[in-house]
Amino acid sequence: MKKKALFFSFLLFIFCSFNLLAENFPQKASKVEDFIPKDWKKLIVEKGDLNKDKIDDVVLVIEKNDPKNFKKIEDSSRSNPVNFNPRIILVLFKDKNSKYTLVAKNDKNFIVSPGYASEEGLETLDSPDYNDNLSKAVTIKNNTLRIFTLADYIKAATSTTYIFRYQNNRFELIGLDAQSILGDTEYVNTRNYSINLSTKKLIIHNISEKLESNVKKEEKIEKNLNITEIYALDTMSETSGVDILDKYVHEIKK
Repeated sequence: MKKKALFFSFLLFIFCSFNLLAENFPQKASKVEDFIPKDWKKLIVEKGDLNKDKIDDVVLVIEKNDPKNFKKIEDSSRSNPVNFNPRIILVLFKDKNSKYTLVAKNDKNFIVSPGYASEEGLETLDSPDYNDNLSKAVTIKNNTLRIFTLADYIKAATSTTYIFRYQNNRFELIGLDAQSILGDTEYVNTRNYSINLSTKKLIIHNISEKLESNVKKEEKIEKNLNITEIYALDTMSETSGVDILDKYVHEIKK
């Protein structure tokens, strides 16, 4: 009996330890700042109507503010030390009484830190204008939430735009636009993949350009997809975009 009691005590300790690591967010609050935990800071605040009630809602990206999470990476293209602080994205609906309700949250590393992205070769939040204006990485357009991520390598770059719409009481992925650019001294090859998860259609647009002569070759392919999965913002992870491309784009090309 003593061994069982010790075992269950150990399990309880582990369970409580994990709970202590988790961040707790209010379900409702009067101010956006009330959703930012202690030792975290706001990174992006984007406003716009997401549920068609003609009231501006808020998309909030927050980042842990811990100096210990800045580390040096050897041979990194980013300036050292690199930021490894985790990031969380929150979606808040505002009502007619100016109260905010938390309707979506992703703390599953969908929005990765620059350091983690650099180490693992992943995309992270960036400006679609390729400047330092990170606020443009998250936008609201036509009642949809759009998130732009980018990975920049020595002779290549990849980017993805995720499009979410509030339906079925959650933010579901309805579109994914991905681009990969690979170049050398002679050629630049650009591949564009556009997946519409609502119409279940894929458009592939490949462009190969010879730099010296400006000779350009283009290829456009359209396919119908058998998409059965539903991808929600709350459950997206750091590999979700790659997994979707592997399943619906790269499998088709084989």
